Amino acid sequence: MFKVMIVDDEPAIREGLKTIVDWDAIGFEVAETAANGREALQKYERIRPDLMIMDIRMPGMSGLEVIEQLRQDKLRQAHVLILSGYADFEYARRALGYGVDGYLLKPVDEQEMEEELRRVYRTLEQERKVSIHRSEPVPIHEVVEQMLLSSSGKEQLKAETKLQLDWNMYQIILVELREGPGKPSEGLARSFRQLSDGWAADAKTVIFRAGSYLGILAGREATIQSLQQLREQLIALEPEGCQVYLAAGEVVEDKSLIHDSYEQAESLMAQRFWAGESGILEPEPALAAPGGEGTTPLAGEWADRLYYAVDIRSIEAVGRVLEELIAACRSAVLSEQDTKSLCSHVLSLALSRLPGSIAGSGPAVQQCLSLIPQLYALSTASQIIRLVLQHTGELLESMDGGSHESVMKQMTDFIRRHYSDNLKLEMLAEIFNYNSAYLGKMFKTYTGESFNHFLDQVRLDNAKEMLAQGMKVHKVAAQVGYANVDYFHSKFKKYTGISPSAYREQMGEG
Repeated sequence: MFKVMIVDDEPAIREGLKTIVDWDAIGFEVAETAANGREALQKYERIRPDLMIMDIRMPGMSGLEVIEQLRQDKLRQAHVLILSGYADFEYARRALGYGVDGYLLKPVDEQEMEEELRRVYRTLEQERKVSIHRSEPVPIHEVVEQMLLSSSGKEQLKAETKLQLDWNMYQIILVELREGPGKPSEGLARSFRQLSDGWAADAKTVIFRAGSYLGILAGREATIQSLQQLREQLIALEPEGCQVYLAAGEVVEDKSLIHDSYEQAESLMAQRFWAGESGILEPEPALAAPGGEGTTPLAGEWADRLYYAVDIRSIEAVGRVLEELIAACRSAVLSEQDTKSLCSHVLSLALSRLPGSIAGSGPAVQQCLSLIPQLYALSTASQIIRLVLQHTGELLESMDGGSHESVMKQMTDFIRRHYSDNLKLEMLAEIFNYNSAYLGKMFKTYTGESFNHFLDQVRLDNAKEMLAQGMKVHKVAAQVGYANVDYFHSKFKKYTGISPSAYREQMGEG
C-alpha cells in the first residue's frame, strides 16, 4: 500500500475524500490529514507519504508554497495532486511547473479522482521497480531531468560531472499537452514512450520529463518546420481535441549552458496564453508599448464598445472589439489571470445591458453569460475570442432579425436608442469600421445634418417630452445626455427659441 496525506483547510473536504474513494482497492491508504500547509510539512517528516492530495489555496501557507519547500530538498520524493477551483487556475498552472502529477477541480468528481489515483499508482509502481535495480547505470534522460530540475542542477552542468554528451550544439525544446480547455493532458507518459521510440531515434536527442512538460534535449537546431512536424506528430498521438504547444530555447555550443536554453524555453512557455493557432512559441520583441507598459484597459469603456457592437447586430464589430481588447491587455502586460478577469468583467457589463434595450433578449443573454466561468479554463487568448464570438453569434441569431439595413439607417437608429450615452463620431466610426471623417460626410449626405447636430436634435426632442411631463430641468438634462445644465439650457433655447423651464410651464398650462 502507498501512503496518502490529504491537506485541505475545510474539514468536510478532508473527511469527504477519505470516504468517497475505495482507497484499498486502488492500492492506497490514507495515513494522515492536515488542515494547513505548515501542519502538512511537519507531518510529512514523520509520515513520508508517497502521495499528497492538497488544496492549492489555504490560509497561512498555500499549497503552492508547500510544494516549493518540498521540491527544494526532496525533489521528486513526494507525488502531489492539487485541488483547485476555476479562480485558482493560475496557481494550478504554476504548481504544474513544479512537477506535480495533476490537479482536480472542486467539487471533486469521484470517477475522475479514482482515475487520477490509478494513474499515480502506476507511476509509483514503476518507480518502485526502478529503485530495485538502481545498481544499473542511470538512464541519460534521468540525468538530464536531475540536472535541469534540481536546485543544484545548474552548478552540476557547469562542473560537467554527469552529462556525458559530446555534441557540437545543444538546445532544449519544451512541449505542453492539454486535453481540453485548461486541462493538462494525461498523455505525457504515452508521448514520452512514443517519442523515445520514434522521433528520438536520432542519437542526438534525449527525451525527458520536465514537471508538467515533456522535454527534449537536441543536438541540432530546431527549425519552425521541424517543430511543426513534431507538433503534428504529437497531435496524432493524443486524443482528438488535444492542444499541443512547443517552445524552443536558444542553441548553445557549451553543455554547461544547457540550463540557459532550458530557462529560455520555460520563459517562452510562460507566454503560452498569448500563443496563436500554430501552438509554437517564438521569442518576440517586448510586449509593452513603446516607452513602457501600456495603460491598463478600463472595463467600462470596453464594455460600452462591446455592447454597441452587439446592439448593431454585427458579429464583425464584436470580433474587432475583442481582438483590440486582447491586444490592449497584452500591451499593458497584464497577466493571464488579470486578462481573463477583465474580459469576463467586460462581457458581463456589456451583456447585462441588453435585456433592457432589446426586447426578448433576456434568456439568450443569460445563456451567453453562463460561458464566463469557462473563460478561466481556456489556455490561450485566441480561444477566449473564439468562444465569445461563438456564443455572441448564437445570441445575435436569437434576436429578432439580424440587421441587413444600410450603415446610415443602422447609425441613425443607433443614435435614437442611445442618445443619452456619451456618443462620439469617432467611437461610432470604430464600431462601424469607417474612417471618422468619411463617415461624417456620409452621415451628412444621408441626413442633411452633421452628426453632432443630429444628436442634439434627437436629445432635445426627447427633452421636450420629458419637460411636458413636468420633470425638473436638471433631471431632464442628465436623462438626455447633457452633464452640464447650463449647456443644456443654451442648446434648448437655441433650437426652440424658449428656455426649458418656460417650455415646461407653457406645456403645463396647455
